[in-house]
Amino acid sequence: MKRWGALALAGLALAGLTGCGGDPFQAGNGTDGSLVVGSADFTESELVMNIYVEALRGTGAEVETKPRIGSRETYVNAVAQGELSLIPDYTGNLLQYVDEKDPATESQQVYDALRQKLPPGLDVLEQAPAEDSDVLTVTKATADTGIRSLTDLGPRCGEFVLGAPAEWKTRWEQRIAEVYGCEFREIRNLEAGTVTVDALTGDTVQVANLFTTSSQISANALVPLADPSDMFPAQHVVPLAGEGKLTPAQADVVNRASRALTTEKLTELNRRVEVDKANPTDVAREFIAEAGL
Repeated sequence: MKRWGALALAGLALAGLTGCGGDPFQAGNGTDGSLVVGSADFTESELVMNIYVEALRGTGAEVETKPRIGSRETYVNAVAQGELSLIPDYTGNLLQYVDEKDPATESQQVYDALRQKLPPGLDVLEQAPAEDSDVLTVTKATADTGIRSLTDLGPRCGEFVLGAPAEWKTRWEQRIAEVYGCEFREIRNLEAGTVTVDALTGDTVQVANLFTTSSQISANALVPLADPSDMFPAQHVVPLAGEGKLTPAQADVVNRASRALTTEKLTELNRRVEVDKANPTDVAREFIAEAGL
């Protein structure tokens, strides 16, 4: 019932958008035989959307794009209602969305649980090797004091301020205390990305929550802390599709694109878009060509 409650609320939200003339799906919903591929409202999701689009167009499919749709609540409902054919998501977060109590954290366990618990009308294709999960990072100077993992960090958390998105406290504050005995001196709400990195390198915070494919980790010589107890669940990139929306040939080419997408490759592609300011469509086309698709 809980997962259906979430989808029902999302449906109300989407209905409200439609009634106000702000429906992001008005321009087309694939009813003419085309596919509609969307993205969430951040750079990596739009990049992966373009990878799916270029792979599908290689099969001769007509594909519309709906980038930067917004929250998971909106786009999951859009897929369930047939307004979106396909959108990239992440296994751990999607599993928590459909069943927030599921305890799975390891990659295959998360994926298997997700496939079992998706409501009717939704499907996931193969998960990519690429993973973009939460990661706590510190500067090299802090790491050199003996902090290389969350196990090392736990007993010393009281010395440090954590910079993290606003939802971090509700999602992880209790969990990190239970798993690693970590209670930060303060948790400061910061926007993900450059703002958080600047706070870390400027010593406004001493620990920062980033994401494993962030190009700013290597660019700033930050040290990601190992998570030996798997506090953060696996977060593999996974295509979320409407059930029966893709032909077997279309599903196969998306799966082949996913198999070629490693964490290292996704980090490189993100750097090209975020740092080099490359066009995400061009980056996606080059990736598909290199993958032989």
